[in-house]
Amino acid sequence: MSHDLPSGTDSTEGRSFKLGLHLRGLRAQIVLWTLLPVTLILIGVAFTGVYSHEQAMRTLVRERDQALAAISATQVRERLDDRANRLERVAEEQAFHHRDEAEQQAILNQVGTMNDLFAGDLALLDESGTPLATGQNALAWIQDRHVAELVRGVMARQDVTLSPVFEATWGDEILLTGIPVRDETGSTYGALVAPVSFESLDLAAALSQAQIGEHGRVYLVDDQGEILASSPAGHARSSLSGHTGLDTALQDTAAGSVLCQAPDGERMTLAYAPIHPATAGWRVLIEQPWREVIGPVLRYSQFMPLVAALAVIVSLLTLYYGVQAIVRPLRELGQQAERVAWGDFEATDASVGGVKEIEDLRRTLDQMAKRIQSYQSGMHDYIAAITQGQEEERKRLARELHDDTAQSLIALRQQVEMAQKLLDSDPQRAAARLVDVQALLIETLESVRRFSRDLRPIYLEDLGFLPALEMLARPREGTRASSDQPPTEIHFQTSGIVRRLPPEFELAAYRIVQEAINNVNQHARASQAWVHVRFEPEHLSLTIQDDGQGFAVPDRPDELARQGHFGLMGIRERALLYGGQLTLRSAPGEGTEVQVQLPYPNP
Repeated sequence: MSHDLPSGTDSTEGRSFKLGLHLRGLRAQIVLWTLLPVTLILIGVAFTGVYSHEQAMRTLVRERDQALAAISATQVRERLDDRANRLERVAEEQAFHHRDEAEQQAILNQVGTMNDLFAGDLALLDESGTPLATGQNALAWIQDRHVAELVRGVMARQDVTLSPVFEATWGDEILLTGIPVRDETGSTYGALVAPVSFESLDLAAALSQAQIGEHGRVYLVDDQGEILASSPAGHARSSLSGHTGLDTALQDTAAGSVLCQAPDGERMTLAYAPIHPATAGWRVLIEQPWREVIGPVLRYSQFMPLVAALAVIVSLLTLYYGVQAIVRPLRELGQQAERVAWGDFEATDASVGGVKEIEDLRRTLDQMAKRIQSYQSGMHDYIAAITQGQEEERKRLARELHDDTAQSLIALRQQVEMAQKLLDSDPQRAAARLVDVQALLIETLESVRRFSRDLRPIYLEDLGFLPALEMLARPREGTRASSDQPPTEIHFQTSGIVRRLPPEFELAAYRIVQEAINNVNQHARASQAWVHVRFEPEHLSLTIQDDGQGFAVPDRPDELARQGHFGLMGIRERALLYGGQLTLRSAPGEGTEVQVQLPYPNP
């Protein structure tokens, strides 16, 4: 009798029996117990990563759009302030302070529309809206009802005030700009008002500078939510009514952002920023579709419930191990990270156990926390030193003004009085006294100029960037670390194609060189120093080198403040503010080289 299994039945049962033996074997068990925890970890990390990425993207986009809204609001304000500043310069004329109506009329006729800066001539109105003096072409707009409302607003706010945008009698959209006018006593007796063509402000161009993606839109709205300007104009909405975030944007007095729903039902991020000073409640709004930012992530996250369900079913056999070796340590590590975020930098000292990778992550987090704590401590020391330095500088200037300049002025007065008394009786002695007065005047004038140079680099404004640095490199009294130390000889050199840079950029570079030279004079004990300014194609390079005593450069920037190198810390912070980089080279007894590279600002 044959005991062979029938084909198609017994062979299938035999394969199943062999597969069962393989799955229950030691090798299969090791593979399963290895892969299941890895699978659980990967699924958990993927789910956490998707959720964290979505939250991070939401925060990032909202913060970015809020910053762009604030920048756009600033650009709009600058265009409005330009008109207000022109009015203020007219109001500073003596005729307005003396209330000389004839001269006021002549000035308004002369300035006219200020080369078409305004949509009509200027007008001086009293608090009731009655004209006190007007330009020849002011009657075209002065009878509008918005004029009296604007004057009342100016008198109430005592500051620059703008009217809502309205249609003028000649068809153009205009808004009125008004400023208070004060007499010699400081009392406000009227308002200087001028019409501004809304089209001439070209506010859409200011809004278009915000880069917010393909479907993002920027709006300038009034206090009722009506759109005044938008970008891009071809894709903007005609109305924002029905936008769920509009009320929040109009009521909030500060910049912010919200997640909301557009009139068409689409989810949006809406960032907003008010425009100051009072501009009839104008605000800049930036809306961006949420799908444009995290669409791919959301499509992936839709499958996460199914993947998570499969992971739970597959991971039931490894739940205990996962809880003990992975989940619990990760939860504790997350709690430690939250405590670090609240300033408890010692929270990561305790081990959380678990697998080696989690413990390595904890140690890395602990090192980062200690670095942050060290940096914060260094910044606190730096800020304290800067504050103390400012107070000391104020005391020094006050002391020198009292002991030097004030005493010199008193001596000048006495010398002049004595010379006056001697003019009739002894002219020769009077002339000698005047010679002494002249010498004392020269000395006092030099002292005042020294104060002025310390407070503000006047050479930078009067002569330019390079001449100001050359003047800075000249030796001056009072800059040595001690009276027995000879002054440091400073050599100044430039290279490259010289170019003019924005004033704030030149001031930052000037302050960097000034601080470096002060460090040389006060601490380096150097006989010679070299200042080299190089105009490179992409950046400005500043190198200050000396042959002084040098020092040991710390490994990390945060140790500069902890070691008392507050000047170098200030140079680094100023360089970082302009996107630059500081490089230090020094060693005890080998001098110091400070090199700063500042990228040119975009034109």
